[in-house]
Amino acid sequence: MTTGMWEKMALVSPDMFCTFDKSGNITYTSEASKSILGYSSEELIGCHYTKLLHPGYTSAAQKSFEDVLNGSCTNSFENCYVHRKGYAVPLLWSAVFSDEDNTFYCVARSISELKESTLRIQESEQLYKILFDRNPDVIFTQDKEGLVREVNQSFCQLFDLPKEEAISRPTTSFLPPEAVPVCVKYFNECLQGNSVRYDIDVITAGNINRTYDVVKFPVMVEDELLYIKTIMKDITPVIRSYETIRQQASRLNTIFESITDAFLTLDNSKNLSYINSEAVRLLRLEKHHVGKNLLEMFPEETGGEFHSKITWAYTTGNATHFTAYLKQVGLWLKVKAFPSAEGISVYFDDVTEQEKSKQELEKLSLVASKTNNSVLIADKDWKIEWVNEGFTKLLGYSLEDAIGKRPSELLHSPNTNKAAFIALEQKLLQGESISFEVVNVKKSGESIWLSAEITAVFDEAGKLSRYIEVQTDITAIKNSELEMANLAKDLYRQNSDLQQFTYIVSHNLRSPVANAIGLTNLLTKLNKDSELYDKSLLNLKSSVNRLDAIIKDLNTILSIRDSKTTLEMEEVAVKKLLQQVVLSLQEPLNSCGGQVIDTLNDGLKVKANKAYLYSIFYNLLSNAIKYKSEGRNLQVRIRCLGSTEKGTLISFSDNGSGFDMEMAKDKIFKLYKRFHKDSNGRGIGLYLVKTHLEAMNGHVEVSSQVGRGTKFLFYLPKAH
Repeated sequence: MTTGMWEKMALVSPDMFCTFDKSGNITYTSEASKSILGYSSEELIGCHYTKLLHPGYTSAAQKSFEDVLNGSCTNSFENCYVHRKGYAVPLLWSAVFSDEDNTFYCVARSISELKESTLRIQESEQLYKILFDRNPDVIFTQDKEGLVREVNQSFCQLFDLPKEEAISRPTTSFLPPEAVPVCVKYFNECLQGNSVRYDIDVITAGNINRTYDVVKFPVMVEDELLYIKTIMKDITPVIRSYETIRQQASRLNTIFESITDAFLTLDNSKNLSYINSEAVRLLRLEKHHVGKNLLEMFPEETGGEFHSKITWAYTTGNATHFTAYLKQVGLWLKVKAFPSAEGISVYFDDVTEQEKSKQELEKLSLVASKTNNSVLIADKDWKIEWVNEGFTKLLGYSLEDAIGKRPSELLHSPNTNKAAFIALEQKLLQGESISFEVVNVKKSGESIWLSAEITAVFDEAGKLSRYIEVQTDITAIKNSELEMANLAKDLYRQNSDLQQFTYIVSHNLRSPVANAIGLTNLLTKLNKDSELYDKSLLNLKSSVNRLDAIIKDLNTILSIRDSKTTLEMEEVAVKKLLQQVVLSLQEPLNSCGGQVIDTLNDGLKVKANKAYLYSIFYNLLSNAIKYKSEGRNLQVRIRCLGSTEKGTLISFSDNGSGFDMEMAKDKIFKLYKRFHKDSNGRGIGLYLVKTHLEAMNGHVEVSSQVGRGTKFLFYLPKAH
């Protein structure tokens, strides 16, 4: 071949023609280098063949270079070059070394497409193998003689055979004996070129009976049978589902037959598709009426309420509930109809007796509506069926608000005394009417006192059917009673104050007055320079001082009593006020080695009269100092036991000498009552504590033990 022919072939060939010198340097490349590697001939000449070689092929390329140089017969080999754009280009080389020219003559062909095609074929083969081998369905092939040629893993698992033992065996050797005739029949049919489908039962290696859907078909190439392929799909869950559905249908039939409601179904043409025994009884039908049209069975209902309601449910697809009279059977029926894609399911029951009762109720309601009192009618379960206008006017609840509710749900408040009704309930159930008074609550939240009278209504069979309750507003009467009770309480308190006042006048005041009168008379007769005169004058002064102290006590009592209605209340910081009291009594506290321990919160505040609260703490603390124990240092503890929106409870305790509660009894807070004979005191301090607290609507309690100490609990309610 001449040089010109070589160059022309190199010019038109898609392959890359090139030459290398003995050292491996490129001396020539055809223009195909541009399309294959992205480099022009001029760019490659002078480059060593390894410059563009993919790094992974260096050793193999060097070996091929040396083999060709040494005249090896292997002059066709593969390697990979790197394209100008950076991607790998696989090349198939043909090369020969010319000793005469001392040159390598080479032709390189890009085999990228070939590689990709080969890879795709390999991937397809691998995918087919995976799909075949790992398919959950049992797959196997047979030749014309019926011998197994190929099986997948599911086949091996089903028959508990390794692949090598299954190959070249007939399927009849591992199928159940009862399945062999069927399989042979359909295999022969496949030999005729037909696809077949059938079911067989197979007992698995785990001794479990499973059902398979078998598809068997011939694989043909140009009308020649190559093999027969079989796919067995496990349909056991489907079969069991069908069986479950059948059993469920049977159970549903049992349920529908056992329910107390009558039940039937209609298809989309309004034909009866199912009817239970209760529906047969109520509607006076027979089971053989299934399949007949509803209007054919009840011609009188054409255009009537039953017909129109059922038609509406069909048209809208919405459920409907209604009660209507079925003329053909003479019954009132309560109907619930539920449409679906298959038709309508209808539940109904006989409410004829209830309707008759309702009509009676309407008569009762007519009578009750004419009275001004509140009247409600409830069923035997105390669910309200009707209320009159008087109920609405009195309590604010309309008929719509009340119906279906229990009176207790609407009217009871925390102050309602339920025991009043419960105590009389047995009489009511015995047919006696009962009456009682109860505090209830209106819809507005306002409390109301009612006088309630309840009568039980029994049907002809003597069974309780409903209750009738008549309520009368007695709030005004109750308020009057409350005012009278408060008035009586005030009178009692005033009487008690008057008794205290009388006691002071008759006992405490009489003695110093009598002494003063006697001494005054005596002084007029004595010599002013005598010792008896001076002594009598001193006794007169003492009597007058005693009289002055008693008058001051009377003024204190009268001022407290007069200020009860006009007492000025303010927000008082309790801890700060207590500290002021302690400071005023610090000297006697120090003298007796006393200690005051308070755990009151700095933020504790009460609504009280500041002077009265000061007096309470002062009297309690001064008493604790006065009546301390001789055997130990005084210790006083003040703490808050609770502070809520309702009020505050404060504990004031000491470890003093205490007193005998049994002997003191109800005299503890009386005037001029003293329980320690060896201590000075007028017996007014605890009286002031009690009266101050009562003036602020509070109260006080005391407990004491001789030799142990005394504890006071006083409560101040929250002012509104």
